[in-house]
Amino acid sequence: MNKRKKLPLWRWDPFLLGVVLVASLVGGIFERLDVPVLSVVALAVLLTVAAAAAVLLVLPLFVRAMRRDGEGTLTLGPGVTLTPAETDDVLPVVDGNRYQGSIEAAIAHGTSPFTAVLVPRATAWLGRDYRVAVDLLIGQRVYRAGYLPREIDQRVDAALAPLAESGHYVTVPASILNQKRPYSLRVAVGPTILGAR
Repeated sequence: MNKRKKLPLWRWDPFLLGVVLVASLVGGIFERLDVPVLSVVALAVLLTVAAAAAVLLVLPLFVRAMRRDGEGTLTLGPGVTLTPAETDDVLPVVDGNRYQGSIEAAIAHGTSPFTAVLVPRATAWLGRDYRVAVDLLIGQRVYRAGYLPREIDQRVDAALAPLAESGHYVTVPASILNQKRPYSLRVAVGPTILGAR
């Protein structure tokens, strides 16, 4: 079994937050010690490290190229092309229990049949594993509904990630199996999506 690809540690939000907190705590210790020269140098270094980590933590909010797809940061616009894929197999959407509000909003704003956008290189909040997210497409908005099953998402990610880097995303038919909470979904996929080229 292949090792799962993960978000680099330095781009993982809890790691960066941890760096800021540890640098602050250690800086507080050096400030209390008040050792001439050593305390000043240590505080300067720790302040620099904490500031750099804080900048890396918030920079993705302003620089699109640095964004991770943590909780559904895919934004449709002129640079995004959606292409329907051939389908011949049906897969369940997993982790939908975490996105019940988002699915409910999609149902409120859209009608059946639904279309889903497959988003490679997505990460769940506080997770480092790259996943393939399933976002319901309603007009010009997307609503996170869950992820493809872990058994096949690495193959799908390998097939879709190069396309996503140039702004091309694949759409597939999606069906919501029940009309009230807890919602569960399925998506139709095909050989191209599954990496069987």
